[in-house]
Amino acid sequence: MLSDDLIYLRKLEATDLERAWVWINDPGVYLKIGSQVPVSKSAQLKWFERTDQSADKIILAICIKESDAHVGNVSLDSIENRHRTARLSIFVGDTEQRGKSIGSRAIRLLADYAFNFLNLNRVWCKATSGDHQIIHFYESLGFKIEGVMRQHEYIDGNYVDKMIFGLLKDELEQ
Repeated sequence: MLSDDLIYLRKLEATDLERAWVWINDPGVYLKIGSQVPVSKSAQLKWFERTDQSADKIILAICIKESDAHVGNVSLDSIENRHRTARLSIFVGDTEQRGKSIGSRAIRLLADYAFNFLNLNRVWCKATSGDHQIIHFYESLGFKIEGVMRQHEYIDGNYVDKMIFGLLKDELEQ
């Protein structure tokens, strides 16, 4: 189990799906993660069954140590062992836990795991251009802007640019 003094990360379980289903159907979450909504419970279960068996994806529940409460998810996907890269994704679905360093802690734990256990050299993520809060969040964790995918996603009737951020193993803050 990956943990620090406040949170731990554990494998996402089928029992977590009900709570996560509510979160991913919340516009405050799905507009950030680019999911297609509405997501039915049966579609979510099929997704879980596929990803649970996937060799190139790791999805972990973010939990508070004190209460064991599941408050969000963090993942590595598109894991490319040959190139030693993976995409990192995160969301804190529990609105009461946002802004409390939960996301920062989860990313640090998962990046450390990616670099030191999986022996990856680079993790990357994307954020909507103009979302200054998330851009600052990634930059505060040491991620560097690597590029922009112009009009990459269609959100709320508009094409939006996506910024690509990367973090290299030797850049990880200790």
